[in-house]
Amino acid sequence: MKTFMEADSSAQRPEFDSRPYTLPVPDSPTQAAQRQLDAYNARDLEAFLAVYTPDCVVRVHPSGEILMQGVDAMRTRYGALFRDHPDLHCALLARIEHEVFAIDHEHVVGLRPGEVVHAVAMYEVRDGLIRNVWFLRDSPAA
Repeated sequence: MKTFMEADSSAQRPEFDSRPYTLPVPDSPTQAAQRQLDAYNARDLEAFLAVYTPDCVVRVHPSGEILMQGVDAMRTRYGALFRDHPDLHCALLARIEHEVFAIDHEHVVGLRPGEVVHAVAMYEVRDGLIRNVWFLRDSPAA
């Protein structure tokens, strides 16, 4: 066996790639929110869940009531929703991004015939994945 110094100098050396190596950049909050919206409208459960952290939490704001915790709970709920509502569609009316948050104003149709659900969802995105979601509900009149 030859040592490194004894190696055949006529052997072909691999070419050095001088291009800079860049690591993939995680999705911004806006990009993550859009990816999950696109998957929702396609009723693509796996693509939808791929945008969420395994331990994500979905809550109601302002009460803090937990609707779902973890992708397994989301898989159960959204799997049934996508299966049972073939006309389901969410239209994005407005979106703002602030730091790690994307806040969407949405109209959802296809849940019940002739009904439009007005929704506001706030997504907290960390490392390109949605960690927390808050759905805003109207507060009772004071």
